[in-house]
Amino acid sequence: MRLRLFDYISFAVAIAVVVAFSVYAYRGGEQGAQVRIQSQSGVYLYPLDGTRRLVVDGPLGSTEILISSGGVTVLDSPCRDKICIAAGKATMSGEWIACLPNRVFLRVEGTDDTPVDAQTF
Repeated sequence: MRLRLFDYISFAVAIAVVVAFSVYAYRGGEQGAQVRIQSQSGVYLYPLDGTRRLVVDGPLGSTEILISSGGVTVLDSPCRDKICIAAGKATMSGEWIACLPNRVFLRVEGTDDTPVDAQTF
């Protein structure tokens, strides 16, 4: 089997498309301006500037959250696997951390976030 000119052109176009989508997907996002914290007790918004420790109660107990250096992280949680702690710090708009067993959800929001995003469609 011999490759022809159109085969090489097809390969080049496919590689260019993959590279373009990869650059778009992994480029830096907007720095977050605030964090939305959702729990059983309600929804709360906090600015990401400054340093603040919060304790959010859930069905399993208290989840300890730290807002500092323009980001948010979970310091301690009563859940079994501690995936929310391992998630690290969320700083960019759209990033989130969830402690599903304790029903605590953190989402970093930017200045121009809209309630509908591309994943909705």
